[in-house]
Amino acid sequence: MDDIRAMATTLFAVIEASGEVTWHQGAIVNREGRKSEADILLLGPFTALYKLGEEIGFLNYTAKSDTYYALSHLPKQQMRKTIKHYMAGEGDTVTMDISRGAALRQLTHELSLLDQIPKGGPIIWPILIIFAIGILIIFERLFFLFRIRCNGNDLVKRIEDSAIADTWKNAITFIKKMRKKPMARVLEAGLLSHQEARENLENSLQEAILKEIPPMERFLSTLGMLAAIAPLLGLLGTVTGMIETFHIITLYGTGDPRLMSGGISEALVTTMLGLSVAIPLMLAQTLLNRSVDRHIGELEEKAVTLVNIIQKYRNTQ
Repeated sequence: MDDIRAMATTLFAVIEASGEVTWHQGAIVNREGRKSEADILLLGPFTALYKLGEEIGFLNYTAKSDTYYALSHLPKQQMRKTIKHYMAGEGDTVTMDISRGAALRQLTHELSLLDQIPKGGPIIWPILIIFAIGILIIFERLFFLFRIRCNGNDLVKRIEDSAIADTWKNAITFIKKMRKKPMARVLEAGLLSHQEARENLENSLQEAILKEIPPMERFLSTLGMLAAIAPLLGLLGTVTGMIETFHIITLYGTGDPRLMSGGISEALVTTMLGLSVAIPLMLAQTLLNRSVDRHIGELEEKAVTLVNIIQKYRNTQ
């Protein structure tokens, strides 16, 4: 009965301690393995947090040495933000570990994408090269499309004003000042042929538009090809990883799963990386194609508008 009473007393003490929150300064072993003075926050009997300068994280407690150890991995940013607000008295919620360290150990063993990439074997390097080339193409295309933007409505309005005043030379001079823009070059081709018949005028404009299309579509097919190759390389890494796994099973059997983990990790990481590269590249190619189609459609629209303006005011003058 004495043992039962002692056990009940201990359980009640644990229940009471689970609602206690204490704050004090003490020594901890930081993530570099050195002892440091830090602010320690104890939440119940299982959870310990620390604040060391701007660093906030969880602590493990070792009863044998009576020492707090900072976890090697910091919590996620949102979790750190919640803990920081709680420590500053600005929040009433905080993350706790009620699993007596199991959840904290899981946090320690979590791997980020950068940690997983080296486990993918040699196939990851071609995939990363494809990603780097794709990113360069995307930024180059974005810069190009941003540079060629112009207000086609203003250009057409200026041309129409010149047509009303029968000053075609002024319109041509104005357009030539903006020859760096595809829209201006197309309209210039039409103005230079404003005395031609409608059919010849339309042919000149169509020829000018066709000259502008290749620079706009440059590298987009290459981007689509890279997006298609990346998952195929990931699949190749999957196959090579599984071949290595089966080779290890042939030599050592299935008694130790750790022997097979390397091949399985290579198989899964390359597939994940290939898809992670292909998806944004495909999305970027689709958006860039739509932007180019919009620019080409605007060129064709303004070309038709210019033909109508020339025909209207040429016949009335």
